[in-house]
Amino acid sequence: MTLTANSNNIVRQPFQPFEQDRQLDSPYVRDVWDELWNLGESNLYNQALVLNYKLPLRYIPFLSFIDANYNYSGNFNWQRGSDALANVLSEDGTPLGIVHTVQNANTKSLAGSISFDRLYSILGLKKGTAKFSPLVQRRLAEKQAKGEAQDKEKKKKGNSLLKKVVDGLSTIKRIQFNYSENNGKVLPGYLQGVGGFGTIDPSFGFTMGSQDDVRYEAARNGYLTRFPNFNQPFTQVHNNKLTVTAQFNPFKDFIVDFNAERTYSENIRENFQIEDQEYVPMNSNTFGNFGMSTLLIKTAFNRTRGVTNASFDVFRANRYEIARRLAVESNLPTDDLGSFGYPKGYGKNQQDVLVAAFLSAYTDTAPEKINLDPIQSVPLPNWNLKYTGLSSLKAFKNVFNRFSIAHAYRASYTLTNFQTNLDFDPLNPLQRDEAGDVIPKRLYSNINLVEQFNPLVRLDVEFKNSLKILAELKRDRALSLSLDNSLLTESSGNEYVIGMGYRIKDLRIRTNLNGKRTTLSGDLNLKADMSYRRNITVLRNLEYNNNQVTAGQTLLSIKFTADYNLSRNLTTLFFYDHNFSKFEVSTAFPQTSIRSGFTLRYNFGN
Repeated sequence: MTLTANSNNIVRQPFQPFEQDRQLDSPYVRDVWDELWNLGESNLYNQALVLNYKLPLRYIPFLSFIDANYNYSGNFNWQRGSDALANVLSEDGTPLGIVHTVQNANTKSLAGSISFDRLYSILGLKKGTAKFSPLVQRRLAEKQAKGEAQDKEKKKKGNSLLKKVVDGLSTIKRIQFNYSENNGKVLPGYLQGVGGFGTIDPSFGFTMGSQDDVRYEAARNGYLTRFPNFNQPFTQVHNNKLTVTAQFNPFKDFIVDFNAERTYSENIRENFQIEDQEYVPMNSNTFGNFGMSTLLIKTAFNRTRGVTNASFDVFRANRYEIARRLAVESNLPTDDLGSFGYPKGYGKNQQDVLVAAFLSAYTDTAPEKINLDPIQSVPLPNWNLKYTGLSSLKAFKNVFNRFSIAHAYRASYTLTNFQTNLDFDPLNPLQRDEAGDVIPKRLYSNINLVEQFNPLVRLDVEFKNSLKILAELKRDRALSLSLDNSLLTESSGNEYVIGMGYRIKDLRIRTNLNGKRTTLSGDLNLKADMSYRRNITVLRNLEYNNNQVTAGQTLLSIKFTADYNLSRNLTTLFFYDHNFSKFEVSTAFPQTSIRSGFTLRYNFGN
């Protein structure tokens, strides 16, 4: 633990005109000398607390397979206010005073890992054998000797089940987790100063970075200005991030990496007044962002008919079921129907209805099971898969140097720029707007879902004869629902990549350079790559069957290179690069570009 503090002070030395006596025994010089021992007035004060703690789990036998570290840092800052406006009075004669600003912040992080090899050792088992350690075996033998045949059979089944569980756990190589959190408060209008050795006001916890609410207690203690026109806002910031990764090895040469992530941030801003030494908040507003990893794979391959998508049709239909569910949970009658047959209070364009129906449709979750809170707490895992074991099999060993298959999946769910709904009344949570819909507590402008198969499948092969082949298929889509106008922007793309490479070793070429017959010997490297990608952007309207293609492009790329070492330092390269693009909208013309030529490269090094 480390605690540091520093103070920047102002010493106001007496001023005398230059013409006055400045001898060593003059009053002016004596005053200057006296001021040298004056600590002055604090102008800026900073304090920092840092704490690093390794959790003592290694001393607890049944938890020793977990390693974890906790880190905390707390900061406190006091900034002196201006003296110039200290005597400004309000209409009722209340002085502004010297208003300082205090702020604090803290950072917390918990990082750790779980060792399943160590856990396996604690259980006293070896993978594949289900043999216990001698101590465990002896105890089991004693219990079996005392039991009856039926008990022995139960224990045998129990051991078999334990073997399967432990063998399953042994495929997990590692799990790592990291949680970090940042918090901060800025409180202006503060009247208290700091002493020569710091301060514990407005509270000891606040000076150490604690985020306990001190506004109301500070007002009651008279620490905040009572000036009625004071307009500097109180602000509060909160951010957190959770990351979990795990690696599995189900069998030899097959590796699976899982990862899950969640981020949340919010910024609270409000003006305030002090009335009868009570803190009165005004115009409190919260801004924030949210994101997490999720799963959309159930709808990734849904059938599309032209510009019509099956998931979008489900989205439309789910609104009615979600509206009924929200009405039931809000104790509103479901038989009191408004326009289009929706229960009053939750129409088809009510924000809570749209968000839940959207997530239900594109995650393929039943409307009665979808979480109605848009800010969800548990992220869902994404993954990377890679298998390289085929090249070690007898049937492949004599043909391939390398044979690997890979697959990766990523999906995210984000809410951008949400904020407090100033029309929401916490005393009347079912208050309705002009359209007859319940006013939500928060306003969300956009909800976004992004999915990537990068790659869906990737085949990387190298033959014994130096021939290399790379084949790859990629898919992606992005969905952005605007809650202001109920429009969904959907972008999707497919990409096919194939590449080939071949090396001809010690290729001999006869040539005449400067009239002299010369035989060149070197490797000829040939490489060809072709990629085809088609992406399209469709604007979908919930109100009308009017799906419009607004952007899109078909891209074809062919690249070929051949390089040959003319000598140790001189290399020649032939290249051909062909690109073709065709746009989905008629306002843009197809484009083709071809670039080809030779390059000579000379290396002046060794």
